[in-house]
Formats: sequence, structure tokens, C-alpha cells
Amino acid sequence: MTCMWTDTLFAMSSKYRRDWAYLAIISIQLLGMIFLDLVAFYPKALYAGSSAPLHFLISIRRRYIRATSDPFFSASPAASPHSPWLQAFLYVELLVQLPLAVYLVWRLSSLWRRTTPFVELAAVVFCCLTFMGSVACCAELWSMSFLKLSAKKKSSLFYGTYLPFVIIPAIMGIDMYTRLALRFQRAEAVINKGKRQ
Repeated sequence: MTCMWTDTLFAMSSKYRRDWAYLAIISIQLLGMIFLDLVAFYPKALYAGSSAPLHFLISIRRRYIRATSDPFFSASPAASPHSPWLQAFLYVELLVQLPLAVYLVWRLSSLWRRTTPFVELAAVVFCCLTFMGSVACCAELWSMSFLKLSAKKKSSLFYGTYLPFVIIPAIMGIDMYTRLALRFQRAEAVINKGKRQ
């Protein structure tokens, strides 16, 4: 039992600590996608009726809207269509970010494995897409009329909800890109050393 506990601690310490933070961040984003962002893509029968199996998602959505007044969401996922730019980002989120998030959560949750080049590349792509979508939302919020959204709510959404998903993915993407670049530099150095011998 003691040996197993020691092995687990060793495995956890051999993994980058920041990878655990990245796992938490991406997990939060994944839950946000599943519970808020992508509900409109689910078959209506799954969430529309009060007896539908995923109707609780509508309750979560309503609570979120009540708390934040987020103009990018409506109480019913199918009630009002999004702006074309936001709809395009939602399709990117569904087709690219969601699979990447699932992959990254699966790989980063491993106790014994450090990141691989594939994980780092997936993280860079995921971070770039999250950054771009969040920048677009921030720009829209910044230019939004106070008639549509109060100054207090606007500030809260801008600084508390969307701006962190600009800054954090930028930092995470740069970190993963740096790791990937270092891997390629090391591999190139090994190849060059082999050629010289």
C-alpha cells in the first residue's frame, strides 16, 4: 500500500504542475460547452419539454442568464438566432474545440504521463480558437450599447467572464508552443549530432 502511494506521488510530481491547472481550466471550458454553449445543437426533444432528460440544462441556462444578463444567451436555446459571427464560432466550438477539449482532458488527467507533441499541438490549436472566440465576444461587449446591457453587468461580463478566457488561453498556448518548439530543437540537435558522427 505504501509503495503504491509513493508511486502515485512520484507520478504526480513528475508531471508539470501547470498541466494540472490547464486540466482544471479546460475541464471548466468543457462543462461550459456542454451545459451552456452547445445546447442549441442538441435534438430539441432532449431538452425542450419539462420531462425531457436534459431539461435541467434549461434551468442552468436560465440561472446563468439571470445572474449575468449575458447577451449572447437566451433562455431558450432555439428562441433567438445568434449573430452570424457568433453562430460561426459556435460551429467551430462544436466541430473543433469540443473534440480537442475532450482529448486534452483525457490526456492531461493521466497521473503518469507528461504531455506529448500531439497533446501540445492540440493545446495550441485549442488555445488559439478559445482566444479568438473570446476576443470577438470581448469586442462585441465593449462596443455594446448601455441600453442593451447595464454598465455594471457589462463590466462584470467583460472582466469576469470573457477576458479571463482571452488571457489564460494566451498564456497556456504560449507555454505549450514553447514546449513543442523545445522538443523540435532537441530532436534537431540529436539528428545533427548523429550526422556529424
